[in-house]
This record gives sequence, structure tokens and C-alpha cells, in this order.
Amino acid sequence: MGLLARVKNVFVPTPVNTGNEKRSFNSLSTFGAAVSVDADKALTFTAVWAAIRLLAESVSSLPITVYRIDSEGNKVVDKESPLYNLLKYQPNVYQNKITFFEYMMLCICTEGESIDYIERNGHSGAATQLIPLDKDKVKIIQKDGALYYETIYGIKDAHNILHFKTITKDGIRGMSPIEQCAKSIGWGMSVEEYGNTFFKNGAKLSGVLSTDKTLSETAYGRLKDSFNNIYSRLTSANSTAILEEGLTFKPVSIAPDQAQFLASRTFSVVEVARMFNLPPHMIGELSKSSFSNIEMQSQEFVTYTLMPYLVRIEEELNTKLVSKQDRGKVFVEFNVNGLLRGNTKDRAEYYRTMVNIGAMSLNEVRNKENYNKIVGGDKHFMQLNMTTIEKIGEEPKKDE
Repeated sequence: MGLLARVKNVFVPTPVNTGNEKRSFNSLSTFGAAVSVDADKALTFTAVWAAIRLLAESVSSLPITVYRIDSEGNKVVDKESPLYNLLKYQPNVYQNKITFFEYMMLCICTEGESIDYIERNGHSGAATQLIPLDKDKVKIIQKDGALYYETIYGIKDAHNILHFKTITKDGIRGMSPIEQCAKSIGWGMSVEEYGNTFFKNGAKLSGVLSTDKTLSETAYGRLKDSFNNIYSRLTSANSTAILEEGLTFKPVSIAPDQAQFLASRTFSVVEVARMFNLPPHMIGELSKSSFSNIEMQSQEFVTYTLMPYLVRIEEELNTKLVSKQDRGKVFVEFNVNGLLRGNTKDRAEYYRTMVNIGAMSLNEVRNKENYNKIVGGDKHFMQLNMTTIEKIGEEPKKDE
């Protein structure tokens, strides 16, 4: 049983078999080895594991809150909403908020989609649980211009199903990144396998023993056993060899293609980073990174990598969990301010500017820095040494 299947069995009751089967995708690598790639095998490749773990942990660790627009048009936290505790703490009896969103992202990044059943209160219709489903055991039916989902809980309309997906060809099923990039992943896995065999004892010749004399079978066997048992071990590295019968040792150099092994491994990591639209340094590839550009790349990670996922998730949650009469007034939103704060100097300059032009109060600044409010900190300030060009040189009026 694969990793994804084991995870699913923890949270999802055993469903009826609908006949759907997972597919694997064969990739013929540059090294000539056919590698069968599916979601479980792809997760054993360190670059893929690091990329998906980064995305899953980043999304799951972000604060998510339910907001309501008050009578004055201000956005305020709605702690009275039934969605508040559901999304902020425990979406279902099996999972807390962290594990729920981690599993959602794992499914999206490997299978292209994540499907959850919305259990509702029979009277109010408010969501009481969000239960993950095995997408391979869910059949989607199009009928009369509407979508229906055949699940272990029966046939449900789209309003009672959360369906998160990546890029889609038909607008219904998401495309699996693992399936679309199977060749690149298979190539990277082949490089790793090649490295494993390369460094195993006997994977390559370290050198040749040669002599002009003819050795007897007894001498040949004794010499071979002695040399392999003593000098082929790691503990005997750099020790002195004693050769008999006029033997000489000639080392065998590494072929150019073998010397490119490390460069090939680096490229395979970059390929995975490209696949998931990640800065390579965030999954351990630091050859092109420096102190001057890592911070900018980290900010780009939020803007260009995380935000598309977050917007997709927010849109689905707001469409399916918020009633029609509350749409536009109540909404779910992730808070990414903590990831976009930048360094201390840049934040201080930004806050100083916003306070000086009256756009932010002191308490708003303190809130973004996770400080408590202070008395009088809700006031907004404006500098008095600015005026319009037309008023330059005029005497101020008495009432001014």
C-alpha cells in the first residue's frame, strides 16, 4: 500500500469500489532506464518531496479567518460565524486545521485535485464538517447543465462538495502535476539510481593490477581476495598496498559522463522547482542564490507561487460555505502579511511612511508586528508642513 493510500485510509471510510484505478507513467531516462512514475514513487524523490512539503506546510501554517463587513464598511473578524472554528481550528473530527490543509495540498500537488464532502446542519444548512474523499473513488456526473458527485455518502450536488483543483482541461477535473511532468521526474529518479549503483562496491573499476608474468590459479585467487578484502573497504582508504610478483596498479579515471553526475542531480532539482514554480533555493538548490537575491525570491514565492493556490482555495470556500445572502458581507481569507513583512529596516521605513501620511494608526502598526494596543494608538496623524503650490508664500489665516 502506497503512502497516499495509507494517509487516505486514516481519514476516509472504506468506500465502495467504482472500478477506477490509479495509473503510472513510464519515463525512459537519459541513462536508458525505464522508470515507472506515480504519485507514491514521485514522493520518494527528494526534490519532489521537498517541493510538496514546502507548499503543504506553507499553506497549512497560514492564519485563515472569517471576516464580516460591518455597517461602516470595515472588515472585522467574525468569531460568531460557524465557519470561524471550523476553518481556524478543526474542519472535521479526524483532522485539525494544519493536517486538513496539508492533506489538501498533498492531493492537489500530486493528483491535481482535492475533493471534500460538506456535512451540513439539517436546520440551518451551515457546514459542520469538511470530510476529505478519495478522488479516485468519486465519480463526477454532468446532467442538465449541473454537476453531481457520486460518493460514499451518496450522490451529492456541487454545492455540497468542495472541489479544489489545479489547471484543468475541461473545467471539471484538475491535471496532475506528477502525470504532466512524469518524464522529468523519472529522469531525476534515474539520476539518483545511477548514483546509487555508481557508488556501490563494484559499480566502477577503481584501478587495474597488471604484470608481465603469468600467475597460477592459486596466486591469482589469493591476490584477488587479499586486495578486495583489504583495500576495497572504506576503512582501508588511503592505505599502502603491498604488491607481489612484479604487479603494478594503474588507477582508472572517471569518464566525462560520470563526472557530470553532480551537475545532473542539480539540474533535476531545478526541473522540479520549475514544475511547482518554486525558487530553487527553497528546496535546497543554492548554487544560483546569494544574500542579495534570496529575500526577493522569497517574496516572489508568496506572490507568484502561494497566491494562486490561496485564491483558488478562498474562492471555493466562499462559494460553497457562505450562503448566497451573505456573499460580499462574509468571506474567508488567508493572512499572508507575516510572509511579506521583509526585513526590519524595510518594515520600519514602510510603517513610518504610512503613519506620516495618515494611512495607518500606531495600533495598526503594532497589530502587524504582533504587539498589543496602546492607549490613544487608534488616532491617525498627518504632518502639518505640507501645502499646495498655490498657497506658497501666503500668510496663514487667523482661523488656520
